[in-house]
Amino acid sequence: MKRPNLDFLTPLIGVTMVVGHLTAWAQHKTAALTLTGHELGEFTNFTPGAGVFANEWFYLPVWASGLALALAAARARRTAGWLGLMAAAAFTAQFGLPRFERWTHPEFRLQLAATALCMIGIAGLGIGLRLTKRAHARVVGLAMAGLPLLVAIPLGGFLVIRPFVEALYRDAVAPGVGWWMCLAASAVAAAQTTAIARRRE
Repeated sequence: MKRPNLDFLTPLIGVTMVVGHLTAWAQHKTAALTLTGHELGEFTNFTPGAGVFANEWFYLPVWASGLALALAAARARRTAGWLGLMAAAAFTAQFGLPRFERWTHPEFRLQLAATALCMIGIAGLGIGLRLTKRAHARVVGLAMAGLPLLVAIPLGGFLVIRPFVEALYRDAVAPGVGWWMCLAASAVAAAQTTAIARRRE
């Protein structure tokens, strides 16, 4: 029996991660106090006690999304598809950049460096794998295994800083739809990795 092709899941995972990052993570009953995953990356700098979890971790979903889209691009059959997915990967990863005026600020150097490394990774996966097709199955499997691990860090991190956000608001916040989207994308990536591993057995 022929096994189904699961390649379509990779760009879906990437898109779900970035959309999840840009939508609500800390859901408050007042819309103005609801925070996206992207906003949490900056909010933790100014929240008493939240510094126990480094703010850079909250950008992992966009970096993981960019890498997932680069993996999808490497396996695209048509050049137009490859170009489109590579552009989407770079566009997604740039959400991890600090604002331009902060690029030289010491506090944001790690975030800037991590985004630059992600861009290099996108180029390496999207271009390198396309040129060395024999490495696809092994490298894609390893890279897909890393995606849920990357996203699990900020998912857990939100739960760590949640009490500090609630203390600041003096009210409860709940995991928002964006948090759940990233969790779902992480779970699908893990399932896809398992499926790829079984195919190689």
